[in-house]
Amino acid sequence: MDWLFPVREMFDFILPFLDRFPFIRMLLGSILVFFLPGFSWTLVIFQQIRVIERLIISFALSFVMVTIGLLFSSVLVGIMVTGFNSVLSIGIIIFIPLAIYYLNRLVKRRKSLAA
Repeated sequence: MDWLFPVREMFDFILPFLDRFPFIRMLLGSILVFFLPGFSWTLVIFQQIRVIERLIISFALSFVMVTIGLLFSSVLVGIMVTGFNSVLSIGIIIFIPLAIYYLNRLVKRRKSLAA
């Protein structure tokens, strides 16, 4: 039993449910691959842009981040590209900037309360 066992169990539990509803699976997969990675990085990189600009940049950044992330994990690290590994890599690509964003907000809030 490895440390990813609970995540794999959850993935194996949800996937058969989504197989019955291909439209929902396609919609969730598209959002996961084409939007969320770029949107999370725009929160960190671009603080002062409008919503429409953030949406457009999110799509472009998602293409780049997902492609580079999967290529990096496949070629340099040697991880096989499977469905589970792809979702895990994309999840990491989404989680890192969100953690940075919320840590920055927490630090700014504490500074404003201290002043």
